Amino acid sequence: MGSPYLAGIDLGTSSLKVVIVDTEGTLLAMAQEYYGINTPALGWAEQDVHGWLLAAVRALSHVADQAGIEQGELAAIGLSSQSHGVICLDAGGDALRPAIIWADQRSAHEVAEIQKRVGKEKLAAWTGNPLAAGFMLPSWLWLQSHEPEVAAKTKQLLLPKDYLRYRLTNTMGAEPSDAGASGLFDPITSRWSSDLLSVLDVDASLLPPVSASDAIAGGLEHEIARQTGLTPGTPVIFGAADQACQALGNGILDPGNVSSTIGTGGQLLAPTLVPAIDPELRLHLYNHIVPDLWWSMGAILSAGLSMTWLRDNILLDISYQAMADLAMEVRAGSEGLYFAPYLAGERTPHMDAGARGGFVGLTLRHGRSHMCRALMEGVVFAMRQGLEIMVDLGIPVERIIASGGGTRHPLWLQLQADIFNRPIQLTRTVEAAAVGAALLAGIGVGVYENAAEVVARTVRWSNTTVSPDPKRVDVYNQAYEHFCQLYPALRCVTR
Repeated sequence: MGSPYLAGIDLGTSSLKVVIVDTEGTLLAMAQEYYGINTPALGWAEQDVHGWLLAAVRALSHVADQAGIEQGELAAIGLSSQSHGVICLDAGGDALRPAIIWADQRSAHEVAEIQKRVGKEKLAAWTGNPLAAGFMLPSWLWLQSHEPEVAAKTKQLLLPKDYLRYRLTNTMGAEPSDAGASGLFDPITSRWSSDLLSVLDVDASLLPPVSASDAIAGGLEHEIARQTGLTPGTPVIFGAADQACQALGNGILDPGNVSSTIGTGGQLLAPTLVPAIDPELRLHLYNHIVPDLWWSMGAILSAGLSMTWLRDNILLDISYQAMADLAMEVRAGSEGLYFAPYLAGERTPHMDAGARGGFVGLTLRHGRSHMCRALMEGVVFAMRQGLEIMVDLGIPVERIIASGGGTRHPLWLQLQADIFNRPIQLTRTVEAAAVGAALLAGIGVGVYENAAEVVARTVRWSNTTVSPDPKRVDVYNQAYEHFCQLYPALRCVTR
């Protein structure tokens, strides 16, 4: 056999992607399977876990055919995933209900109750993280109160990635980069927080054991192998959260390098050599895939999700690219029109499930081009709030690397440069989260010695650097001040 191939699975919010790369990180094949978010009640967001597995089987089968992978040529499979959600399993390992995912807002009351009982200071000390609706912890407490029959039968709580890996390998487990997203994990000790579990009376036996992100979880199950055409027993690695995987795929390991990801949500990720806990709990703190390395993250919930809402409900029959093209017809500042992207509540900096979105400043002059540009500007304004918190906390921000859907149109890149007032750089990595998962799998089976070797061998920088325009920077600095005043008026005081 020649150089081994590596596969990466990225379990996203709107689709599942599988890639195959060679040992130099070259993308050889990619398959994608789409699915939706179910909203059985206002503010709820659920997904069918069986649909995730079907998507993974189909995509693995397709991508293996595309790449011409034969039996035994795939060295390992890694996983990346959306974070925060919860899947309840019974004693037989079967899911008791659909997954409650990160966008779910039903547990806002539980979040408030936890904050009241525990307090911000202890939450910071025990988990280093804010708590928000859609996290495993408040969703589990909501289930105990509102679906007691499900809670009574639940024997195991899993995050989305960990559920999919369980179905692929029949191995229960978690890993640090994603466990922090549960609201129950201490990123300093890399263990479930015994203090928090005790105070909230959460049974520790519900939570799986924690292994290293690059550890081998098990081999591919025979039935899955049969359905996909892959070799039974192919090593499957524990994997990591999608942001940790995209950071590996984009070479973001050193402090000073910050990724700006615009996908369904929006995230700014900054590696740190020491745990940078925000005392106000506006930023998240998670373990990186490298031991003794952490990442601080500012997260907004509705980045690309806002574009989807505008397209599907207002504009109709138009592509995302066409929306961005329309936005380019309008000058910076959208002629006084603002958009607050709080369509599913908000995380950084407000941590408020009751935040509501809106266009503010509409006049008879404004049309769909203005709405498209105001929306895109609003997304980047919201992300700037997280960036400013990082800077205030002393987290180094020397280079910003764009990732996700925000790299697919020049306006997204220029808006980030102008509103952040910093140059924006790109790598040549495409599908960075899935590719990062594949490369992490390579570490797990010894193709690479460590993450540093992965970056040295596989990450290639683009020649493109997008610089801020001083005139637009001035316009956006003024507009940003107005944007920051929108939130108090857009809080939902009655739920």
